[in-house]
Amino acid sequence: MVYAVENGTGTISNTPNRRGVGRILLDAISEGILNSIAFVFLFMGWCVRWLLATVFFLAVMAGTGYYVFNHLLSGGAYVKVPDVTMRPITEASLMLAQQGLEIGGQTQVADDRVPKYHVIVQRPAAGKVVRGGRKVYLTVSAGNESLTPPDLVGKTLAEAADILRQTSFSLGAVARMPHSSPRDTVLAQDPAPTRLVASNAVIGLLVSDGRRAGNAWLMPDLFHKPVQEVLQMLAPFGVKPVPNIVNQPDQPMDVVLDQQPAAGSLIQEGDRVVYSVRPSGTIALPDVQQKANISYVVPPAPFDREVRIDAIDRNGARVTLYPLERQYVNGEPPRLAPGSSLVLPPVSYVDKMAVEIYVDGQLAESRFYENGAEPIITPHAIQ
Repeated sequence: MVYAVENGTGTISNTPNRRGVGRILLDAISEGILNSIAFVFLFMGWCVRWLLATVFFLAVMAGTGYYVFNHLLSGGAYVKVPDVTMRPITEASLMLAQQGLEIGGQTQVADDRVPKYHVIVQRPAAGKVVRGGRKVYLTVSAGNESLTPPDLVGKTLAEAADILRQTSFSLGAVARMPHSSPRDTVLAQDPAPTRLVASNAVIGLLVSDGRRAGNAWLMPDLFHKPVQEVLQMLAPFGVKPVPNIVNQPDQPMDVVLDQQPAAGSLIQEGDRVVYSVRPSGTIALPDVQQKANISYVVPPAPFDREVRIDAIDRNGARVTLYPLERQYVNGEPPRLAPGSSLVLPPVSYVDKMAVEIYVDGQLAESRFYENGAEPIITPHAIQ
């Protein structure tokens, strides 16, 4: 291309100059630096986002842990421990439950100053502030462990029973033997009145049967003999025939179907002879043997309870129906869980019978049975 030039003419080339190698290298380096800076900023932004997410996650976990620890593991709100000392264990349990607290382990110790089953010491102490659901451990009085039983020898069975009712002792099994003393006179007792025993010990008695040891006879065979004939056969021996009513439709009526004692056994005057019979209703049967079904539900309590059931026949003789000697564990009577049912085998009696049910040594219920009718039940207040 030709341009006009002042003061002269000539040509000027406008072809672009070629870029040098240094320029190209500089551009590449600049681009790399810019990319590195951008990557750094992007990486920092990614780190910040994950940091915030991690902080949020840890905060949520910390809040959840705090809630679980304070409301589930450590219990609810703070409460003040009530004073349950010198109160019955049942009342103490109720007072603690009203405050949202629980009874922990219990320790029983002998203490003649604090009534039996009353709280002596509690831990934590009264007035201390704890969380709801905390367990309170109690030391409970077991009463006075060592007392001397009253001397019952020479007294009548009724007098001995009255004396024992006025103490913490209870009447146990009553055994009889032929003796010259009047009937129902106490001949011996166990434990003896000279021993120190538990305050709730059971006193067994040996009483006079009111007759001297006399001649013995062999028990005759009564099987399938008519009842009237059997009564005539037994009359000379002075024994007490006791009919046991059975309902066996395939058996004949008004004849003996079974007997106790068995034929050939030794019998004496005054012994009981039980014979089984299916009555027709046309023959009067003296001293009909009745059966009573006895069951009992252990009353509620925060601990297992000791139950004893005694039966007293029409002559005042007392026998323990439960527990039997074979049911003792390591010399101690069994203890039953509250709410559990105790069912005894059918109990036979003649004319009438009284049943007394004791819970932890206290009379809880009396029942009176007569001639097979429904029992008259009398409950008694216990702690």
